Amino acid sequence: MSWGSLYFGFLGVVLLVFGAIEFITGLPGIREVSDLGWLSIPGDAWRGIITFFSGLFVFMGSVKFQNIHGLGEVVLGLIMLWIVAGCDIFSTVLESIPGGEEGWFNTFQGFVSSYTPPYAPELWLFPFSVVVIYFIRKRGGG
Repeated sequence: MSWGSLYFGFLGVVLLVFGAIEFITGLPGIREVSDLGWLSIPGDAWRGIITFFSGLFVFMGSVKFQNIHGLGEVVLGLIMLWIVAGCDIFSTVLESIPGGEEGWFNTFQGFVSSYTPPYAPELWLFPFSVVVIYFIRKRGGG
């Protein structure tokens, strides 16, 4: 068992847990956990399903990580994570531009203050997922 298998196994379990939490808080009638200081759990059931299955792909791929198909499953799951994180970054950028009642555009301080924590779990896990590029290059994929 390689350290890559252990690393992505742990990352997959973390994604599974956060996906389940996001799904459960997105169900009707469940109290939303909105802000935990540095972490924000958005109550969105569809986002939770995508994150959960992303974690499932990463975890199942880590079990057979030495095989090219296992690496492919890990990459597929992480691409799902990157799509969710990218949409979150895109929405943050777009929400920081308008100024609301004060004018058409936000002030510089308002623009910069919109990028402060709390962040969604996918944004916190995004940097840890980029490690897969090392394994793709090591395998000879580019």
